[in-house]
Amino acid sequence: MLMTLILYLVLGAFAGLAAGLFGIGGGLLIVPVLVFSFELQGESVAVLTHMAVATSLATICITSVSSVRAHQKRGAVAWPLFKPLA
Repeated sequence: MLMTLILYLVLGAFAGLAAGLFGIGGGLLIVPVLVFSFELQGESVAVLTHMAVATSLATICITSVSSVRAHQKRGAVAWPLFKPLA
């Protein structure tokens, strides 16, 4: 269990660093790594990709809410534009 946690922390840090340096989305790296990791944990091959994408999307949702809150505190969110864009 501890080794799995360390693996996820290292891979997450690597994906974040690569995303920051090269401007690519972290999901580009995280989804294949999650597929590989879930396979090593013995998950069914039929659901590996679905689990990896769902995990990545859940992370994106949490990060997005956190980001919107931080920008809102600085007054940097144009709420009048939100409804037409949504």
